Amino acid sequence: NRGKVFRLKCYELPSDASRTAKGIAAINLFPIAEGERVTAMVTVTSFSPATYLLMATRNGEIKKTALDKFSSIRSSGLIAMDLAESDELVAASLATDQDEILLVTRGGQSIRFVVSELRASSRTSGGVRSIHLKVEDRVVNMDVVRPGSFVLIVSALGFGKLTPVSQYPRQHRAGRGVTTFKITQKTGEVAAVRLVLPTQQLLIISAEGIVIRTPVKGKAGHGIRVC
Repeated sequence: NRGKVFRLKCYELPSDASRTAKGIAAINLFPIAEGERVTAMVTVTSFSPATYLLMATRNGEIKKTALDKFSSIRSSGLIAMDLAESDELVAASLATDQDEILLVTRGGQSIRFVVSELRASSRTSGGVRSIHLKVEDRVVNMDVVRPGSFVLIVSALGFGKLTPVSQYPRQHRAGRGVTTFKITQKTGEVAAVRLVLPTQQLLIISAEGIVIRTPVKGKAGHGIRVC
């Protein structure tokens, strides 16, 4: 959440097949500072300079850095983004200049724009504005747009819906975006957003560790409602 990146080989993670196992503390895998939290994880197969690491912050900043800048990371980690003290990293994704991304806020606003609108920045620099936020609103997540995908919105009180990504207009970076979810006392604020495909299945996990598994679009009313 402080803009630092660490790197691990998957085989370096302890294997535990038990569904209810507690897992291992992150500080046993890499030296995160006191009060620091892991907020994003990306899977990397090769460090191509044509691929970028996109990073989005809670206060609406975004940054694009060539992935090959992270091909060599010391055990103590590297600074990936310079953040203001009041801000923190909330999402990271891999993308190319041909991709589009979608950001969603906890107040139910969203914005979609092309990655090429962002200039590539050095590893230690700060970001630029991704969306114009209302007072007290914050970015929840960012994801890469895939053709034929649906935007899954899940609220803090357990409500969810699917909307075709084609209904989200392409805009320019730093705009106010469009409404994607109507916030009420019954639904709570937006807690999570993912771009999903109809053939996929979902695991939705609560803060208490309770898990529900459901198809994205099932038969006979099963799955998430398309709105």
